[in-house]
Amino acid sequence: HPNVQQLLASIWYEGLPGFRQMNIAFQLLEVCRIGLMFPVFALAYIICPCSNFSLKMRKPFIKFICTSFSYFTFLFLLILASQRIEVVIAEWFHNERLKKYLSNDVTTKRGSMPTIVEWTILAWVAGLIWSEIKQLWDVGFNEYISDMWNVVDFVTNFLYVATIALRIVAYYKVQNEIKMGSITAHLPREHWDTWDPMLISEGLFAAANIFSNLKLVYIFSVNPYLGPLQVSLSRMVMDILKFISLFVLVLFAFSCGANQLLWYYADLEKQRCYNEHENLAHTLEKEIPIANFSAFANKALQQDINHCLAWRRFANLWETCQTLFWAIFGLVDLDNFELTGIKEFTRFSGLLMFGSFSVINIIVLLNLLIAMMNHSYQLISVSSEKADIEWKFARSKLWISYFEEGGTCPPPFNIIPTPKSIYYLIRWIYVKLCGRTNKIKKEHLKTVRV
Repeated sequence: HPNVQQLLASIWYEGLPGFRQMNIAFQLLEVCRIGLMFPVFALAYIICPCSNFSLKMRKPFIKFICTSFSYFTFLFLLILASQRIEVVIAEWFHNERLKKYLSNDVTTKRGSMPTIVEWTILAWVAGLIWSEIKQLWDVGFNEYISDMWNVVDFVTNFLYVATIALRIVAYYKVQNEIKMGSITAHLPREHWDTWDPMLISEGLFAAANIFSNLKLVYIFSVNPYLGPLQVSLSRMVMDILKFISLFVLVLFAFSCGANQLLWYYADLEKQRCYNEHENLAHTLEKEIPIANFSAFANKALQQDINHCLAWRRFANLWETCQTLFWAIFGLVDLDNFELTGIKEFTRFSGLLMFGSFSVINIIVLLNLLIAMMNHSYQLISVSSEKADIEWKFARSKLWISYFEEGGTCPPPFNIIPTPKSIYYLIRWIYVKLCGRTNKIKKEHLKTVRV
């Protein structure tokens, strides 16, 4: 209702009189001014939470701006970590010694200690996890998981925690190898084990970065232009999840059949390719001068090496699933069915399976997904009245979440104990211990009187 929205807006913009009447440029300047001052607001609130300056942090819109800018800073740190900013700075100052140390020992070495940027990211992650724990404690488990963005936050934080745990495991594993004098402690990256904790942690950290950046969609839901699109996107995500369940079933069924039919011929192809490659290398080494051997061999053998990768398409169930998945995007051709020793009927059966999979998944299921997504988008079209209602409802939920007490300091400042939090902790302990004793005494007195 318009009156309800007007009331919520007045509470939301409390503490910033005249903000809604400002020009859009002045509004952006005011938001940036408040956002860039979020460390000052947070430190003032920690030191003296009852001062007039600190109380501004409790205003819903200011709290939202500070939290958002804190999250933008976190994303900026993730970008710096991905670009290896320490090496870039060393290049700026033309410090080759520092650049070599950072490139070879810090950013690529097994079990290396975190960099300065990674330590800062760790502090932010601790703050984000603590804020989620407090929210879970306040609203309860059932209400917490009912919000999709809370589930996204949980998955993201889990990935960061797993990354940290694996980095710790990698560090102590390398330190133990150094004590034992093992040469594996200093192996270059290309010779690491496939399941090395460092490699797994990097994969999980990359996935966590993706989820962290996707969280911006939730923050932009307050925008009148991007908000309705976010509502439509959430509906379409549910359609995609329904489609994936059916798609995975079809993919797994055809992968089992194709792998059972072609695994033997894939193994023959592997043996033939590598034997021919080894024989050709010996022949070239004998016939071509040493000076020209390297350049000629790389050019002559590259096509044969690429051809030898064809056996992996159907080597096992996992590889077959990947092959059929990428076939949806047209990245697998029919030459992959020309395997060593394959018979005409077997090849025809494999091609028939591949064609049936393409018809079912690409023509039928993929077009079904497009129709489902289009239907969901039309239900909440950006130009319709329902889109405005759905968006205002989602925006109101976000506003109300900032009306509540608590969660004032943004990460990573929320992990610093404040006088107020210490007081609440002492009061909670007192209620749990002394309150229970007083309750027992009152019950005892009632029994005596009876």
